[in-house]
Amino acid sequence: LGLALVKGLVETHGGKIDAWSGGKGTGTEIVVRLPLAPAPARGEAAPAAAPRPRRILVIEDNLDAAESLQLALELEGHEVAVAHDGPQGIARARELSPEVVLCDIGLPDMDGYAVAKALRREPGLRDTLLIALTGYALPEDQRRAAEAGFDAHLTKPATVAGVQKAMDRARSRPPPDGRGEGADAPT
Repeated sequence: LGLALVKGLVETHGGKIDAWSGGKGTGTEIVVRLPLAPAPARGEAAPAAAPRPRRILVIEDNLDAAESLQLALELEGHEVAVAHDGPQGIARARELSPEVVLCDIGLPDMDGYAVAKALRREPGLRDTLLIALTGYALPEDQRRAAEAGFDAHLTKPATVAGVQKAMDRARSRPPPDGRGEGADAPT
């Protein structure tokens, strides 16, 4: 999953990544190629501004996936915290008041649906943007996620660009503490 996130991040920036190995015990070589961005020509508009940084909580029981997503989102300028199960995620959300929660559905003990329902009952977290980030991709899974209170549903492995797009499409709302602007309205 970590390589899929890295691949998505590299491709989002117009690059290419290749990996190969000579076999067991020989190691792996990974080559990342990123284009140099030329300066805008005279009279040409500067590139669009980067998305507004957000406070994000990732609730994911796969440690490698959680860390990879955290690092990729931090590279985009976001402030990211991680929790590895539902109860810990709810506690961290109460503590941090994140603008966005990316939550796996297949969590141990307390699944993501229960986490979403619990967060929607919390007065200070009711308007937090909830995005299901899961391997469950059937229409029934998407319906269940919406019924539980998720605003968006992304199938793993999701790219950073996919996460950003989901945040941008979400309904407009101010952050929980009133700072900055909310996400765009859904399409």
